[in-house]
Amino acid sequence: MEWVYLAIHYGDNERGHIAYNKETKECQVVLEDVTWKEKVESYLQAEQTVMHATGLNTYDELTVQPLDSYDNLKLALTRMWNKNGVQVDWGIPVEVNGQLHFAE
Repeated sequence: MEWVYLAIHYGDNERGHIAYNKETKECQVVLEDVTWKEKVESYLQAEQTVMHATGLNTYDELTVQPLDSYDNLKLALTRMWNKNGVQVDWGIPVEVNGQLHFAE
C-alpha cells in the first residue's frame, strides 16, 4: 500500500499530518485536538468546489470529492485553510516511525 503524508498546522504551532493511501483511498488525520481533527475530517469528506487554474490567468470552477484521488485531495487541500484555518505545509516532511516522508 502506498501512503503519502502531508504536514498540517493551525494556530501558532499546533502541528499534525494527513496520511492518505493512494490505493484504498483511506485517510487518517493526525492532530491532538479533537475539535481541529474533526474540522479537517469534515472538510475532506465533503464535496468541495474550487477554482482550478487552466492557464496563467484563466480558471474553471471544479467540484471534487477530496478523498476520491490523490490529485483531488491535493487540489482541495490548497483551499482548506480558507474554510477551516488549517494549513498544509507542503515543504515540511512528516516523520512516521522514524522515517521522513515528503509531500509528492
